[in-house]
Amino acid sequence: MKKIGKDIQHYLPLVGIFLAGILGFIVFSYDRAFQMAVTVAVATAYVSWGLVHHFLHKDLHLSVFIEYLLIATLGVVIVFSLISRI
Repeated sequence: MKKIGKDIQHYLPLVGIFLAGILGFIVFSYDRAFQMAVTVAVATAYVSWGLVHHFLHKDLHLSVFIEYLLIATLGVVIVFSLISRI
């Protein structure tokens, strides 16, 4: 629990990234192309946040970067498939 309190300054921007993405997704619900752009922007910000976070903690490795990239790509694929089905 002590570690979470210490790292809260690292996780608040991540929460902000996802909240801004959700808000952008809702506000621009009429424009599928913009929703896709918001999805890519959130995924890019997520990967960037992960790189900075692990760099600051001095545990940034290629495997960490690949993991963040794969999770972001999976999220983009899922959201794109849902948007294109509607």
